[in-house]
Amino acid sequence: MIREIQINGKQFFDEYILVAPGSDYGRAMWSDIEKLPNGLILENALKHSAKIIEIAHHIHFSFAINKKVQLPFQNIWKKRYSIEKVKFDEKNKYCIIYTDISAARTDCKYLAELKKRNNLTMVLVMVNTMARRGSLMGKRKNFFDQVYSFDKKDCDNYGFIYHPTNYSMVDLRSDYIEQDAFYVGVSKGRADIIANVYKKLNSKGANLQFYISGLESGEKKIDGIHYNEWLNYGQILEMIQHSNCIVEIMDGKQEGVTLRTMEAICYNKKLLTNNQSMKESKYFNTGNIQVFSTPEEIDVNFIMNREKIDYKYEGEFSPIHLLEHINQVEAEKKG
Repeated sequence: MIREIQINGKQFFDEYILVAPGSDYGRAMWSDIEKLPNGLILENALKHSAKIIEIAHHIHFSFAINKKVQLPFQNIWKKRYSIEKVKFDEKNKYCIIYTDISAARTDCKYLAELKKRNNLTMVLVMVNTMARRGSLMGKRKNFFDQVYSFDKKDCDNYGFIYHPTNYSMVDLRSDYIEQDAFYVGVSKGRADIIANVYKKLNSKGANLQFYISGLESGEKKIDGIHYNEWLNYGQILEMIQHSNCIVEIMDGKQEGVTLRTMEAICYNKKLLTNNQSMKESKYFNTGNIQVFSTPEEIDVNFIMNREKIDYKYEGEFSPIHLLEHINQVEAEKKG
């Protein structure tokens, strides 16, 4: 059951505009904003254009290249930004939200121009750590009035405001189970441990669907795992709804609540994870989450027992709570 979407508390803005990261899963995570009467989601930093234009923009703002050296003349894209199609009313107050991904695909000078407008409050939400995006955000982060991060270390080191990762629940209508456990992710050096978890579960006869992309040099493939088969987010959600348990294997560089964890809680799926911080979560006490350190510790019966579960989720991860937090910061500024 999808709850009613509304912002609680005093609001300082007439409209909330998100410049989305441009991915299907990214849009899904933020979609609650679009359910507001005064909420707008722009699919991408760039307006929809001819494919050749989109490719040229992507290359000009390539993360790999611009991490090493910022390419010149990025201000030529100004008139093609999606936010340029918004007709701002000088009488209204606007909250403009960028993720680090959409900000990294926007020219610094353009962000600086937006920051100068009196009726715009610029908000940056880091959906990646500074260890991953810092070289691109070093200058850009200065053009935002509020900067949020899910990573407490980045908040301590850079003065960001802590806020957990956001997720907008969708309505999954089918609940029949096809497989005991589902895993999907990029290797990031984890292929061996993922394979060992697969072997442990498979040895007990579990029905599994494991997808690993981005295999690194020296990492070996094993039978039964799908390698380099890209799933869009719609396909991932379909896999989730037909799985008894979601498997999560952390890369050691992230803490706290992850996308896989939020999916398990929102859609009432068991969670098998090596994220030790989940032991501190209120949801751990439901008995629907198993935390392991090594594959040998895993209780396979946990993922194979198909009892009805209910985390009693009430929208705690919705980005609407971020908007409430933004308003609270504005209230504190105004004394």
